Amino acid sequence: MTTSDGHPAEDYLKPKLEALIEGAVSTGFSRDVTVAVLIDLLDDSVALDVETR
Repeated sequence: MTTSDGHPAEDYLKPKLEALIEGAVSTGFSRDVTVAVLIDLLDDSVALDVETR
């Protein structure tokens, strides 16, 4: 997926996600737990979005 000016969404999101994960790790959460929680949050959001359509 790209923006209207041709930039991939990954270029925008990846640095933000990496910073979020690193912040959680520096707070004491393991990388694996942090990534698992992010995946779970995304899965719930997608399911809720589909249910409301």
